[in-house]
Amino acid sequence: AKVQGNSFFLEPNQQTLPALTSVSQWILAQQYEASAVNTFLQIADYYLIAHALAGPHVIVTHEIPSDSKRKIKIPNVCIGLGIRYLNPYEMLRREQAKFILG
Repeated sequence: AKVQGNSFFLEPNQQTLPALTSVSQWILAQQYEASAVNTFLQIADYYLIAHALAGPHVIVTHEIPSDSKRKIKIPNVCIGLGIRYLNPYEMLRREQAKFILG
């Protein structure tokens, strides 16, 4: 990330703050344990999902949905808020990535 500089990161815009509110309201309306909510609201996933909601952007994650109330998974929030998400392999296929050794 350091090599890419600041342009590598999305700057917050006018839609970001309302998106953060929407994400936190959705999280609080679910039946997650308090410790899961506290952790989620302090980590990058929260900010990432808000940016995707404000974007709109697609999230790429290795996580899969889970019924656990002890940890909030990115796909669960994406499903709940109508945000598209893919796993890295789907993203690479869609982008037609080619890795050439040589």
